[in-house]
Amino acid sequence: MLAEDLADFPAAEYQRRLQGLRALMAAADMDAVLLTTDSNHRYFTGHATHRWMHKYTGIYALLPRAGEPVLILTPIEACMGAEDSWIEKIRTFPVSHIFQGVDAIAAAIGELGLEEGRIGTELGGVMWMRMPLQDFDQLQQKLPAIQFVDASPLLWQLRARKSVSEVALIRTAVAITDQAYQVLFEELKPGMSERDIYRLLAVEHLNRGADAPGSITLAPYIPGDTRPSNRTLRRHTERILTHGELIAQDAGGSYRGYWSDYTRTYALGQASETHKEVYRIVYDCLQASLQATRAGVPIAALVQATKATLQKTAYAEHASPITGIGHAMGLDIIEPPFIDFENEVILEEGMILTVEPALKIDGAFIMIEEDVLVTAQGHEVLSSPAPAELLVL
Repeated sequence: MLAEDLADFPAAEYQRRLQGLRALMAAADMDAVLLTTDSNHRYFTGHATHRWMHKYTGIYALLPRAGEPVLILTPIEACMGAEDSWIEKIRTFPVSHIFQGVDAIAAAIGELGLEEGRIGTELGGVMWMRMPLQDFDQLQQKLPAIQFVDASPLLWQLRARKSVSEVALIRTAVAITDQAYQVLFEELKPGMSERDIYRLLAVEHLNRGADAPGSITLAPYIPGDTRPSNRTLRRHTERILTHGELIAQDAGGSYRGYWSDYTRTYALGQASETHKEVYRIVYDCLQASLQATRAGVPIAALVQATKATLQKTAYAEHASPITGIGHAMGLDIIEPPFIDFENEVILEEGMILTVEPALKIDGAFIMIEEDVLVTAQGHEVLSSPAPAELLVL
């Protein structure tokens, strides 16, 4: 029974998701989908747990095209599953370190009469099974007549368009990141280290209600430095910040499972005229791509807008190599569809994208990124918009 104080969404929303999946299963001639990964499990069942961090703990859900869905959990996890999931049928299995849950999954499939069915699972398409290969092999041996097929296209298709309730959670996640960035810009000063930036952003996310911080990385331009790892986003180190450097800073966090993720570029103390000029060009590319964002438009049009804008500048030679400028976001911080030049996906209302054009020029990596909701009328920028001119702190 779904407990109100533990529910991310009402049971009706999860039931709508399952009905959507069942329609896609019917079209793909699948009899059930076996879920083994965190995001898909939470999306369809509502059940959330810290035990995803435990690589030896199996957590499964079986969603049939007909019949009751089933949670397949260890006894200690079933206690929470009985309260934070709308699914009433729970099957348990003893904790072990090999073949964990294999017998229980096979039994659940048998209960549904699907011993000779086609069962989808997370076999590809920016997904991978959270089940040891030897366990999956054992499951196949127990069910030799089962045909296991890739369900990832169905799962991503359903998750691409966010419901009103999902958008509300993402708005909260993005607002938390807005506030964390504001504190960073107010408190950043000489003598701080890269690690201090990480700690500040992580703590601010947690203090303001995030489940966890994520994607806190940076790409620093340091005058006189030629280190290749500083030309792209990387982890923070103990390095002390220097006057005159330029930083592309990525940050985000999850709120009730849903992510924020966007980048700001700023300078410390001073910035070169070249960096100011390139920042403005990246900003103009971003605005052109945002103007192209609306339901019914090919996602590749956003890349074309950036390339067309760049081709009108003194840096036109950098337009040709650009093939992508972002991705979607939701229960995973990076999700399909990707904003790629050759992607044939058509934008739909309810998609949430991170649009992130960038340039590497004059030794610096300059990126500006916004979290964007595709609407029926066009788009809405969820993140607090980046300034048109380079921020110098």
